[in-house]
Amino acid sequence: MSEPSHTEHKNASAPYDALILAGGKGSRLEGRDKGWVMHQGLPLIEHALACLAAQTTIPTRVLISANRNIDAYKQTGRIVVTDERADFAGPLAGIEAGLMRCKKNNLLVIPCDTPLLPSDLFERLEAALAEYPSTLAAYAVTPDGPQPLCCLLRPSAAGWLAKYLDEQQAAAIKWLDQLGACAVHFDDSTAFSNFNTMEMFQSLKPKGQA
Repeated sequence: MSEPSHTEHKNASAPYDALILAGGKGSRLEGRDKGWVMHQGLPLIEHALACLAAQTTIPTRVLISANRNIDAYKQTGRIVVTDERADFAGPLAGIEAGLMRCKKNNLLVIPCDTPLLPSDLFERLEAALAEYPSTLAAYAVTPDGPQPLCCLLRPSAAGWLAKYLDEQQAAAIKWLDQLGACAVHFDDSTAFSNFNTMEMFQSLKPKGQA
């Protein structure tokens, strides 16, 4: 089956929501809230919002999963959701909170620390779901391995996720495997780079800059 052209797919796209994961502890960033770590003059949350605005089909709504600095995140003008589970239960708890707000639309999930995501991320994940209507999820895979937090979920995945978390499970890729999720291959690993350590940010600074 040939892949649909960009124009055909854009016209066929159903409305979708997007969720930015910014609710972690930031343990590898000295406890900082990832969303407000600066990169090229902007906080990572603004880079994440720009990635969504650059998608070939833009989301109907953007939600932000956050568990601190809530008022600051609200200043972006987006819906902020907090974990229903205590003690920073991990990214899947943030996804659960997002799915609870999405009753009809599919949900595109991205982390706030991946500022280089490709503009065709949603388009290609949606094409996979369209090809396999019984599948509840699709996620990105690069030559470096799976990127389970860059995924597109059907609303009906919510019940499966709640059960998974109730069982004290936390691994995102294991949950996606249980769902029978489609793996969608992207050739550029750099586009999915995680800016989640201080060493990563230091390595990106021009020589001589403190």
